[in-house]
Parts: sequence; C-alpha cells; structure tokens
Amino acid sequence: MSTLGTNPKKKRVETHYMEEARRASSVFPRGELVPQEKPDFLLHTEGGTIGIEITELCREEPRAEAGRLSKVPDKAKAIYNRMPNAQTVDVSAVFSVQAKSARFNDLTTSLAEFVYRNRKNRGSSVTRTRDLPNGYCYVAIHEPLRRKYPTGHWHAMRAFDVVLAPKELLESRIEEKNQRLPEYRLSTPRMWLLIVNDRFLGPGEVYARPEHLAEWKFAFDFEKVLLFSREPSGGGEVIELRRT
Repeated sequence: MSTLGTNPKKKRVETHYMEEARRASSVFPRGELVPQEKPDFLLHTEGGTIGIEITELCREEPRAEAGRLSKVPDKAKAIYNRMPNAQTVDVSAVFSVQAKSARFNDLTTSLAEFVYRNRKNRGSSVTRTRDLPNGYCYVAIHEPLRRKYPTGHWHAMRAFDVVLAPKELLESRIEEKNQRLPEYRLSTPRMWLLIVNDRFLGPGEVYARPEHLAEWKFAFDFEKVLLFSREPSGGGEVIELRRT
C-alpha cells in the first residue's frame, strides 16, 4: 500500500497535508509539529506528545500507472531535441487506453518522432488520425511560450475516473498501519492515524462519502483515526472514524 514517505519531496507533501488538516479542524490541539519518521509527525502539546501517521486513500494501480506516464513527456522531448533541425515547440498530448499496455520506450520514441514529422504544423491539433502513435488519442503542437518555457514545454495527461471508496479500502489502509503501531509507539504512546482523501488527486482518486463514514465502524488500536476529505482549494473536512 502506498504511504507518503521518507524523501524530502514526500515529506513536504505530508507537511502540507498536515497543516491543511489542522486548519480545517479543531480536533488537533495546539502545539509544535515536528516532522520525523515512524511516525510521520510528533505534535508536542500542553497535554503531552501525540504521534501522527499519515497515509493516502487511493487506488494503487492507477496511481502507479500515472507515475509511469508522467515521465514520458520529458523523455520524449529529450529524444526530439537530439534530432537534426529540431525546432523549439510546445506539445500537449492525451494518452489513450492503449497507453497502459504500451512500453515506456515506445511511448517516448513514438511521440518524439511524431512531433518531429509534424514540427512545421504548429498551431494545429492532430486528433483521430491514422498517423497518431499508439498510446495517444490527441497531440497538439504549438509555438512555444518562450517567456515561461524558453526550451519548449511538453506535457501529457490521461483521463481518469472517480469511484466511491468501499469500506474494504479503508479497512485495508487502517489495518496496514495498525500492524506498525508497536514501532510507532517507541516514539510516543499516543498515536493518531490521519487518512488523506484528496478530492483533486487525479488517477486513482476515490471519494469517501460522509454519510457512509457516519455509518461504518472500523477495528483499530490508534487513539484516533481521522479522515481528511481534502478539497481542491486545500480546505476540507476532518471526520473522526468510529471504532468497532
């Protein structure tokens, strides 16, 4: 299961989520928040120290696939730039359903070659043509916005769906973290779990409905398990889950 983790970039994301959750709810007492590992944070309050572990609520396979595809545009741009007489362009692309089964090298090389063949057709969108490489349903080539991207900007996206979060997904996330509680409690005996349900996550996104959360009960040994239903603006609602 995915856990926001140990590298600096992920720790910044964790801190961002934690700060937003504290602004969204008074359930978190005032105090100094100290980032660490195992658990992710220690919250030093007048009443003692609370350990807080953070995890995301999402579907793992679409998130992993999105991570793989996110690397395609930069790699394709690098291949294109090595071609003779390559001209600076901006490129927008949309992956098709075939991208899931396509090899990474095929996606990058075919996009670079397609843009190279059509580099003089700037300002045009190429859709639903036989010429489109496998794994793409749309490619557009534009004049570069040199002030912002002097060497050209290549990006690609993929359509995604949002599904309602089943209780089993929450149960598995809680159980995974619950098994690690003895390790977390080496830092502090009081432990909370914060589950982030990002409403603007992209591929792999799920939505935990408040009315479902009000009915469901879960088995856990944390002092509190909280779900942060995070809105695109960064606001949202923190809901305390009930224990069986």
